[in-house]
Amino acid sequence: MQTLLPAHRIYLIVALLPWLALLGWLAAVSWFLTDDAYISFRYVRNLLEGHGLVFNVGERVEGYSNFLWVLELAAIWGILGIKPEHAAPWLSVIYTAATIAALLWWAWRTPSLRCRSLTAWMALGLVCSSATFAVWTSGGGLETRQFTFFVVLAVVCLALYRNNQWALLTASLSLAAASLTRPEGPLIAVLCFGWFAVQRMLDAGRPRLDWRELAFLIAPFAILIAGHFLFRYAYYGEWLPNTYYAKHVRPWYESGFRYLWAAALETGLYLLLPLVAVALRERWRQYRDGACALILLIIVVHMAYVMRIGGDHFEYRPLDFYWPLLALPAAVGIVHLGGRIADRMQRIRASARVRILSSPPAWALLLFVPVIFYSSAMQAALLFEGAKIDERIKRIHIELGDDNAGWLLSAPGMPALAAISNDLRASLVRQNVGDRFVEHREFADLMIARWQPYENMQRGIIPGDAVMTRGSIGIHSYHLPELTVIDSMGLTDATVARNPVTRPNRERQMAHDRFPPPGYLEQRGVNIYVHPPADTVEQAFYLGNYVAPVGPNLWMPIESDDHEWVSSAFAGRDLIVSSDYFAELTRGNTPAIRSDFDVHLVENRLIYVKEQCGPNDLDAAFFLHLHPVDVNDLPDDRKQYGFDNRDFYEDRLIRLANTCWAIVPLPEYDVAEIRTGQFIEVDGGYKHIWEGEIRPE
Repeated sequence: MQTLLPAHRIYLIVALLPWLALLGWLAAVSWFLTDDAYISFRYVRNLLEGHGLVFNVGERVEGYSNFLWVLELAAIWGILGIKPEHAAPWLSVIYTAATIAALLWWAWRTPSLRCRSLTAWMALGLVCSSATFAVWTSGGGLETRQFTFFVVLAVVCLALYRNNQWALLTASLSLAAASLTRPEGPLIAVLCFGWFAVQRMLDAGRPRLDWRELAFLIAPFAILIAGHFLFRYAYYGEWLPNTYYAKHVRPWYESGFRYLWAAALETGLYLLLPLVAVALRERWRQYRDGACALILLIIVVHMAYVMRIGGDHFEYRPLDFYWPLLALPAAVGIVHLGGRIADRMQRIRASARVRILSSPPAWALLLFVPVIFYSSAMQAALLFEGAKIDERIKRIHIELGDDNAGWLLSAPGMPALAAISNDLRASLVRQNVGDRFVEHREFADLMIARWQPYENMQRGIIPGDAVMTRGSIGIHSYHLPELTVIDSMGLTDATVARNPVTRPNRERQMAHDRFPPPGYLEQRGVNIYVHPPADTVEQAFYLGNYVAPVGPNLWMPIESDDHEWVSSAFAGRDLIVSSDYFAELTRGNTPAIRSDFDVHLVENRLIYVKEQCGPNDLDAAFFLHLHPVDVNDLPDDRKQYGFDNRDFYEDRLIRLANTCWAIVPLPEYDVAEIRTGQFIEVDGGYKHIWEGEIRPE
């Protein structure tokens, strides 16, 4: 075993630091949370509050597929008091650091590794320069990087220490942990077991196995996984999680192929996999080392699995463990090819007697440059273009072209690769496959901003029999833990998850294929829709026909057509009924303007009211001109006109049955005259439908 001097170790550590800094930078740019993570967070909350591993209290449905992740987050919240939305991203960072440590240990302990320091440096570079790897460093709050770590740890144990029973035990427990983290864990475990059996027979030179070794590797895994299956069946009444039934419709090979092909172009898999094959040939020929065969076996079979299921809703999430597994063998392949080229250059130099570069490390570095560029540049371009997007929109497609990636397209072959990638990603995003992290980030940020104020509201405001249905159920449901929520896409609802999907694959939407069967929502008693909280009661009435106070300056808009249920369920609770509220506002007040709309002046507010409000009343815009007592009170851009323009449109109207209301606050300065009415555009001009004026006393 090669031993480095302390000074050399310092040089190596210093050389590794820029790669780690690069990963930290990319991870910071792509830091995000996703709505889906909050589904698991709600299970965590209910577990800690004594309701069990359930999404809705009293309903045992396994709407998660990351059992170990849920238990870890529950332990962190219960013991340390750190909520899962804060703990989950940093837990992913810890698993990222552990994954990198395992990779470097693998590089350092692999026997007879040529140019060890250079190989470790290149392996770390391939991982840390991967924008896709960086995206899942925070993990969106999901369990992705935990799964990656346990898979990498198991492979490292088998690659380095397959003669050590304790290492086999560690590998077994790691594979069990991976299987309790992600549903494809058992598939990878079976591949590891099969590889180990074949490798041990090849090591021994005979078709016989040491069953004690095999027991150390398989038995702990089998006991833990069998125990989890028995727990699932006893607790949920199913052998498989409900998420399997919700997401698995039928094989979707055409989508899976596009997903993997896009990933290959973006992440350089078309370069990394052949380099691993080169490393396999070299390591097997010289040392009978089949570790690279294990990696290729895992990745190729897993790619077939991903192709069958059609890919994933998220940006290359299932492939996350590929990059640390491929990095070291790819670096070994680069070093080997560099050595082959150097040997050839040495022969040319000797025969032709000319000065020519013949250093193996130098040639390995020359090969490394295009490999890292073609495996990371397109990822980086997409990441930074995505990070610029701050619009709250869906189905984001990033088109790489001369205007935003000219530097990338100047490289040989990149225009063609980028064009193919653009087409593939455009077709994927139309079916919600491979959505970029930025889409999930923007949606989650918007939802958190809307719903998080409910987190500190007093319990007991929502009736126990209130039932709501929604599609995106994570963030909303986490912040309203007492509300029963029917997942209209089936992740947490057994009936919706098993509702047949008849539309063909070309019309499918990844993870959005299921819908409630006819009559199911009525059968479940859906009777309420809770909107995000509002700062004022008037704002709340723009969303719902009932409003409940839930905190200081915080109002819950509630929408329900079952008025009898509302009256009964909210009896004894503070609840404001819209019709009563608006009637009280104008009770005893004489309209200042009587026209199509009656306009009341009440406590520095204008209240517009019209009974029997029809569609024509909603088509016309409202003008509102405020003439101040002192023109200096006007904003600077309005002083030249002598009045303030506060025109508004039909979106300010609140419809209650056939009555329309609008409440408009007046400014704090003294107003001498108010002119208001409605107008429409006619032949490029404006026509007043009605108008009037008010002179406040």
